[in-house]
Amino acid sequence: MQALVFPALHIARAGEVPAAVQGEAEASCYYHPQSRAAEVCSDCGRFLCHLCALELNGRHVCPRCFEKTEVLIPNRTMYDTMALAMVLFPPLLFWPAIVGAPWALVLVFTRWNAPASLVPRTKIRFIIAAILALAEIGFGVFIIYMILQVSLKGPKK
Repeated sequence: MQALVFPALHIARAGEVPAAVQGEAEASCYYHPQSRAAEVCSDCGRFLCHLCALELNGRHVCPRCFEKTEVLIPNRTMYDTMALAMVLFPPLLFWPAIVGAPWALVLVFTRWNAPASLVPRTKIRFIIAAILALAEIGFGVFIIYMILQVSLKGPKK
């Protein structure tokens, strides 16, 4: 026993105009009820005619799902990586750490809800950057405190 639920799926297309629906047994396009469905949207499952089916990275999507997709964004600033770099690299020279650590904290707090990378990522880089920035600031305050303690006591006689 064989059941052809959506027979137009196996028919090759060659840039043709959407065909009209021949009978009640054929599926029609969600957007054009008079046109025969030729593809299925990979995201929402709607039946689409050749006119509505948009090919995107080897899959077919409807116009509504195409508008929602984020694949079209070519790049995105990764603020979590910037914050982590601002904390990790300046301590090598010490003086840039005085500026880098507070700026890393500013990035963490202002860009926490900014769109992340195109690849799904967690907030762990932001968390690590904040912890390291606070540690650098604390270490800098400790060093300044120790320098002041030594200079206030003066030389021993």
